[in-house]
Amino acid sequence: MKYFFLIVISVFLSSQDASAQLGGMRAYAGITTMTNQDANVNPEGQVYSGYHIGADGRLMSGTMSFLVGARYTSVSRIPQDGIQIFGHDSQVSILNGRVGLGYNIISFGELFKIRTKALGSFDLVIDTKGDPISVPGYQLNDGWLGAVTGLGFDIGPFILDVEYEFGILNAYFQQPDSKFNSLSVSAGFFF
Repeated sequence: MKYFFLIVISVFLSSQDASAQLGGMRAYAGITTMTNQDANVNPEGQVYSGYHIGADGRLMSGTMSFLVGARYTSVSRIPQDGIQIFGHDSQVSILNGRVGLGYNIISFGELFKIRTKALGSFDLVIDTKGDPISVPGYQLNDGWLGAVTGLGFDIGPFILDVEYEFGILNAYFQQPDSKFNSLSVSAGFFF
């Protein structure tokens, strides 16, 4: 079930009808920080941090487009005082399936664009490594949902994105207000 969304996206993007309408693809990598709304698992001032890589396909290019994509995110499993991108003793790997709309806010031809997006994110835990969180009664769910927005900048084929994901569903089993919010910065290419 965890790989179902990735398979659907792959089949969709490889079909002839989808490729005929494909407005382009963004491939990117960057840094992700996450916080949990529950102070028991996320003391104030600490963050879960790591990296992400992904791709978003754009259909019906123009001022407004339909976006569908997938992203792999790897972050620390235990919150830390500072940002650490790699080398976590304990980490969680997440597959983010993303779908929604993108909008060009300002466009100066193909050279420079400022855009925004409104996406739903289906975040599935695909692997955990190391010690689990040490709070009794807290068990990480297999996945959760989020809503994503942000600003993107296209400079020719280069892209820079700043995104915020607001958690919709709780990340810990039967623990109210345990939603993850995340902030990510990405750089990549549009082709």
